[in-house]
Parts: sequence; C-alpha cells; structure tokens
Amino acid sequence: MRRLSVVVGGLVISWLLAGCERWDLDRQMEALCKKDAGVKVYEKVTLPPEMFDQNGEPFPGWANRPPEQRLGPSYRITWVITDLKRGDPMRGEGRLSRSRREVVRLSDGKVLGESVSYSRSGGDFIVLGHFTSNTCPERLGLPRDLIHAVFIKRGD
Repeated sequence: MRRLSVVVGGLVISWLLAGCERWDLDRQMEALCKKDAGVKVYEKVTLPPEMFDQNGEPFPGWANRPPEQRLGPSYRITWVITDLKRGDPMRGEGRLSRSRREVVRLSDGKVLGESVSYSRSGGDFIVLGHFTSNTCPERLGLPRDLIHAVFIKRGD
C-alpha cells in the first residue's frame, strides 16, 4: 500500500509539473541572454561638466522628463519591447519578452549605444495571488547603465 501511495504521489507531482512552462521559458531566456543581452557602446559622447549633477548623473532629472526630452535636444532614447512568446501570466500562461533601448544622435540618426534585456512572466501551473517572473541580465540598471556608458564627463 505504501509503495502504491509513493507511485501515485509521484505521478500527481509529475502531472502538475508537466504543464508548467516556467522552467522551459527560463532556459530559453538564459540562452537568449548569453547571446546578446547587455550594454553595447558604439560611440562615446564627451559632455561638459555642467551637463552632470553633483552625483555624476548626466542630464540631471532625465528620468522625470517626457521620453522625447530626456536627453536634451540632440539625443533620444528609444525603447522597443518585442513579445517572443505571448501569454496571460494571470491565467498560468507564460510570456517571454525582449527589451531593446537605444541612444540615438538626432543630427545623423546614428545609434550610439544599445542595451538588451529579456524577461519572463508567468508560465506557472498554479497562480496564487501573483505570477512569478524572471529577468536577465539581473543587475542591469536600464536605461541608467546605457546612459552612463554612452555619455562621459569631460576630464574623466
């Protein structure tokens, strides 16, 4: 009888986990992250010291401005999110997305730098209150890291 209980318990657990796509999406996300995630700088821009605040932040207050004004009149930061797998995480369906930000110089349209990250939402078999999520790279402070990588203070 005990052996039957163990077998039935194992089958129930296997059945529950078989419908969970969370781990599969996390594996896909990790592979994509290794391929192209992170910050890439194609051209650095040197700015005068007055373009930085006391903490070394370029374009002081940029995060509080509308997107088209964040980097002043000469540069723009764009953001495109692409759904690689669509789903409703609150219904247990998984979603996998790619986020790409670019800093563009308006005078010639040149991309000065880009950052890429991935995120997974949902894919859980059972959603209790809120779905799970995961991102990579984890420690990338987008778009702050991108802006700091492209814009440097004269004299540094």
